[in-house]
Amino acid sequence: MESRKSKVENAEVIESSTRAFTAEVHEDADAPSFGSWVHVEADDGTTLYGLVSHVETGPAAANRQPRALGLSEEERRKEMPHVRELLRTTYRAQVLGYRTADGRQVRQTLPPRPAAIHAFAEPCPPEAVRALGRPYDFLRTLAHHPDEAVPADDLLVAVLGQIHAAQETEDEARAELVAAGRQLSRLLDDDHERLHAILRRVEA
Repeated sequence: MESRKSKVENAEVIESSTRAFTAEVHEDADAPSFGSWVHVEADDGTTLYGLVSHVETGPAAANRQPRALGLSEEERRKEMPHVRELLRTTYRAQVLGYRTADGRQVRQTLPPRPAAIHAFAEPCPPEAVRALGRPYDFLRTLAHHPDEAVPADDLLVAVLGQIHAAQETEDEARAELVAAGRQLSRLLDDDHERLHAILRRVEA
């Protein structure tokens, strides 16, 4: 039997552009966390890397608005297991880089083509997050062209936390955070107060 772990966070692309894509999460899966990295294939064989900037759950049908049930999660699962089927969860990911079709190079820039519709989007393993490290060119996109619906600093905090968590040792994590912080300082025009506020939240 397939384990739940193999299904968790799997989703399918339903809208796509070179700058972002929206994916619908499968019914038996969980949505990825805000600020986490996901990857998806494009039609030309490139692998696109996106940062989750928005997660939303709502009714699967526009004319069926959920109502309060007054039940605990356990009671709801037991008495009304079909409720989950009436909901859909989607997330939007901002595309910040891609791996070339030959697999040889990761470029921290927009891809030549968008993600394929109905392609499966999955969470990036730690080694993929590490490959998206220095020189941290994607931070320029986040700092100057963020998802307009999301507070930019919140997304920066989240992605720096992902960078820290993906490293294999604490020394490596600290070194990468310092490198990313230096790049971010230049992008924020040496706004040290803002930078320190972001880094404090990462380390909290």
